[in-house]
Amino acid sequence: MILILGLVHLLGLEEKTVPTKPVIKKNESVVQKDSVVFDTTACSDKEVRLFLNEFIKQFSTNKASNINQFVDKNDGLAIFVKDGYYPVLSFSNKIDDWIEWFDFKIYKNVLHESFPEYLGDNEFKKTGFFYTEYKGKFSLDNFDDTYSARSDEDKKPYRILEKTCNYRADVMSVSGDRILTLYFRIYKAKKQLVAISQDEVADNLFTDPKKEFIKIDTEADVEEFLLNNPKFCDSDNNGYIDFGKKELTYIDFEERPFLFTTYKIGSITSLSPKIKVRDIEFVNSKEKFTLRLSNKGTFTSYQMGARPLYVYSLCN
Repeated sequence: MILILGLVHLLGLEEKTVPTKPVIKKNESVVQKDSVVFDTTACSDKEVRLFLNEFIKQFSTNKASNINQFVDKNDGLAIFVKDGYYPVLSFSNKIDDWIEWFDFKIYKNVLHESFPEYLGDNEFKKTGFFYTEYKGKFSLDNFDDTYSARSDEDKKPYRILEKTCNYRADVMSVSGDRILTLYFRIYKAKKQLVAISQDEVADNLFTDPKKEFIKIDTEADVEEFLLNNPKFCDSDNNGYIDFGKKELTYIDFEERPFLFTTYKIGSITSLSPKIKVRDIEFVNSKEKFTLRLSNKGTFTSYQMGARPLYVYSLCN
């Protein structure tokens, strides 16, 4: 059987058919809520900032109970995360079941401006907590809901969140690998969180600010790098690539290594201003197997179903 792993989109689009799918942690029962009319008198910018500073303080504790105080128990909260690479939209009146997706530190300096450019390798042009007016722009339909597939009827009880949202905030994690997006209603009478989402930066699988960049701009660059560095190891999965022996190990091959006679260097793709990758196809007379080589000097497997992610770095 020919293994053709890796013929998927390099920008994070994975195959639609996979062996296993995650279980959505909790499906809240859909209850029709009456729309609650409240005073929509606007807050001053000073009041908005004071509220956001208090939210950041409580979020930074990474405790569900401290974040739940900002959630309307009647109107609920929209929560969007990716379980692996499965997009999941959920509704609840608390964040408890999803708190592990938000267990990270964020910046505390509040800035009333647009989110900055991502430079790549976990670096942004500017860091902070960035907020902007967002009245009339928020929609539950804007979330990628291809996996959880919420119907219009599922979303109907939570449309009140769309009508009352008037601020959006975006902030990167202090580590630079994730982006948190928050949607708020901030009025004199109500100051609450209406939706929360987080995602990894586009090149996160390949970033490592501690590692030096290598040259992979030409095929000759790749050949020279592999000639000088013939062995790579993945200690977490007890895997390796050995160009001297022309073999590699991966979960699909079980206990036996994959023996290759040659390899083919694919075209270069930029995932961010800093991170670039090339497909490297390992070939023998019967099989093919594809990994990605990044300009951080690591080989990475494609994420396929329940298989663990392999990251082969230079062996120590």
